[in-house]
Amino acid sequence: MKRKGIEIIDLSVEELISDLNKALAAEAIAAYRYKILSKIASGVNSLHIAEMFEDMSDEEWGHVGLFMERIVQLEGEPILNTSDWEKHSYSTHKDIPKDPTDIQKMVRDSLETEREAIEFYNNLYHKTQHADPVTAQMVVKILADEIEDEDKLLRLLGG
Repeated sequence: MKRKGIEIIDLSVEELISDLNKALAAEAIAAYRYKILSKIASGVNSLHIAEMFEDMSDEEWGHVGLFMERIVQLEGEPILNTSDWEKHSYSTHKDIPKDPTDIQKMVRDSLETEREAIEFYNNLYHKTQHADPVTAQMVVKILADEIEDEDKLLRLLGG
């Protein structure tokens, strides 16, 4: 017997699960990257920025959990191997700067990642807003978090 919560979805559930796994992968990569940045950032004002990256990492891990939960609700399978994250992610890979004092690069690369997230989640919201209100509602909250992160990063760059 199919779940009623799946029956009411007016789009391909397989495609939706694929999109959610793309989001899961991108968020996991971002969370891991932010965690590393929070540990290596050094130089003037680095403590504040390291704390910000730590908070962003925690937020992104929370998003990973939300995507996993929604995929399971849809009777799908979340990405099981961390080695598959990069292959499935909607986001482009950003190397960690070799220079731990290059805070500008850390922030610029992070800004690019947040903007990719905003674009992906905006598209996913439009795709689901009338077809899957549960996913749409979840995506709106995550989109708001990503927009807030973009704002923090822009402020650091003086923009």
